[in-house]
Amino acid sequence: MNERAYNIKPRSGGLWNRIWKYRTAYLFLVPSLLLLGSIKYLPFFTAFVESLFDWNGVNINTFIGLGNYEELLQDKKVAVAFANVFKISLFTLIVNLTLPMLAAVLVFRIRNIRLQNFLKVGFIVPLVVPMMVLVLLWRWLYAGDFGLINQFLDLIGLGSLKHSWLGDPSTALWAIIFVGFPWVAGLPFLLYLSGLQGISEDLFEVSQIEGVGPFRRFWSIELPLMASQIKLVLMLTLIQAFQVFEAPYVLTNGGPGITTITPALHIYDQAFNYSRFGYASSIGVAMFAILIILTVVIQKFVKNSEKIE
Repeated sequence: MNERAYNIKPRSGGLWNRIWKYRTAYLFLVPSLLLLGSIKYLPFFTAFVESLFDWNGVNINTFIGLGNYEELLQDKKVAVAFANVFKISLFTLIVNLTLPMLAAVLVFRIRNIRLQNFLKVGFIVPLVVPMMVLVLLWRWLYAGDFGLINQFLDLIGLGSLKHSWLGDPSTALWAIIFVGFPWVAGLPFLLYLSGLQGISEDLFEVSQIEGVGPFRRFWSIELPLMASQIKLVLMLTLIQAFQVFEAPYVLTNGGPGITTITPALHIYDQAFNYSRFGYASSIGVAMFAILIILTVVIQKFVKNSEKIE
């Protein structure tokens, strides 16, 4: 019998050859891919389909085509929600591209290993604090006459600046944005620090011999070699900012009026308070589409880390 009949290994090059070569590794990935598909991709495709229906989540499920999207374009709450989330995203991007990076550079340049490790732990610990605990803490800080901020203003003789931080439309959104101050700890700090630790010590030794100053070292060596981390921080920050829910829900519930409403909060409100799951799904799909576009733009125009030989 022809021996070639028993040879099931693909002989052609390209994709199938690589898949066959690493088939064992891909088999180990199958459970993770199935789990990811069942809890991430399947719900999204279901939401996309249901966005084409007038669906109340129970017994009404009438096909209306693009009706939900037509209503979405005329919904004042949606316009305000996306305007708010763009403001939150812009501020968060500016913060995450500066303060955590500065903190990571300062910690990285400390030569005392014990002090450096102590500071690393100090910047990492906030990651284990649940977001809801942080939001509740800030609600106490912003409280009226008994809030810590207003009490502190009284203490230093600036009682005239006392304010209803969450009740005033002019300050409510900024009060939500400031949750998490001073913004130096967290995942961006870890990403920047990992990028700095991946830079060869030889580069720093050569720069020191050449008499390169601290600012020039940052601008010419550290910053270009952290480009991949910067790109990742940009994408993660946008995704997190667009999905912000806990702070506006707990602190203001979208108020006063609709001044602090966000897309995630509007989705929750339409789905669980008004049983308009189809319309809520259309808002989610729109948010997903905007995030995809922004992610593609970042991937295209933000460079990866440079290589310095």
